[in-house]
Amino acid sequence: MDKRSLLAYCGLYCGDCAGYSGEIAEAAKNLREATRRYKFQQTATHLFSKELKDYDKFRKMLDFMTKLKCPKTCREIEPERVKCEISKCCRDKGFFTCHECSIFETCEKLEKMKGLHGDSCINNLRSIKEMGVDAWLCKGKRYWFADDE
Repeated sequence: MDKRSLLAYCGLYCGDCAGYSGEIAEAAKNLREATRRYKFQQTATHLFSKELKDYDKFRKMLDFMTKLKCPKTCREIEPERVKCEISKCCRDKGFFTCHECSIFETCEKLEKMKGLHGDSCINNLRSIKEMGVDAWLCKGKRYWFADDE
């Protein structure tokens, strides 16, 4: 997949995402398989019952984490199946990313991204607007989490 198709409408770069890479999902899958193979439930129950008293909760979380892989990037999702407000907005306006919109810095839709990403979307979009998409993809600093700033 080329770099342009990994740039989400919101300014995040899917290539930097654990959901896109599947690394966490794969690690969880491998750990789940190892715990099954070694029947670690018995070890947790009999040897470390105090320390691992919540082992069943851990297993449920691990099962959940095996599914943390994006099947497609937002650009690959068929328009009629898109749930993301940002993606819908950009597609409706014919924008490649929000950097083309005059109100992206105050947009309520992007505001919802701040919980996990802080100002990463806005910082990326500002850089994209200044540098252009292709230059940013090659040379720009990519922000992802709030503490990257």
